[in-house]
Amino acid sequence: AAASVSEGEMTASRHRHARSPAVAPLDDDDLLSEILVRLPPQPSSLPRASLVCKRWRRLVSDPAFCRRFRLRHRRSAPLLGFFDIFCNISFIPTLEAPNRIPPGRFSLQLDHGDGDFMSLGCRHRLVLIYLTKRLQILAWDPVTADQHRLAIPPAVVACASKTPVNGAVLRAAGDVQHF
Repeated sequence: AAASVSEGEMTASRHRHARSPAVAPLDDDDLLSEILVRLPPQPSSLPRASLVCKRWRRLVSDPAFCRRFRLRHRRSAPLLGFFDIFCNISFIPTLEAPNRIPPGRFSLQLDHGDGDFMSLGCRHRLVLIYLTKRLQILAWDPVTADQHRLAIPPAVVACASKTPVNGAVLRAAGDVQHF
């Protein structure tokens, strides 16, 4: 028996298979960027998103997007790890895979002549270290591996052997690299 299909049924069938208008907004880079900026602030989120396609890679690697992502998640950023100041200032990761940062990623490379050192603290992504042999303070950025050495003033050197040495590091607001 031959089945007969009415014209109305064929039109309804075509409409069901037509592209849904809800898909069209994802063609808009601004809307997709708004969605991607809401990804969790885990270290693996953006690299994984960048693997989806070239368009997503372009969006999440854009410097303006990265600034927005950092600003949105600055108060909810995960603790990647901490520095054990009693064990050669070694990095101890706190996250599980795939977000775990390898301990060697944030290793401090000192010169052979630096001798003993003492950690004075961490703040604003900088680690402050007292190099006792060189009589210097080292401000180290573990993310970029930048090191800034400051000579200890002679008046402080005279007292350093008799009193404890303390210090704090502050970084200027914004993207300024002064501290």
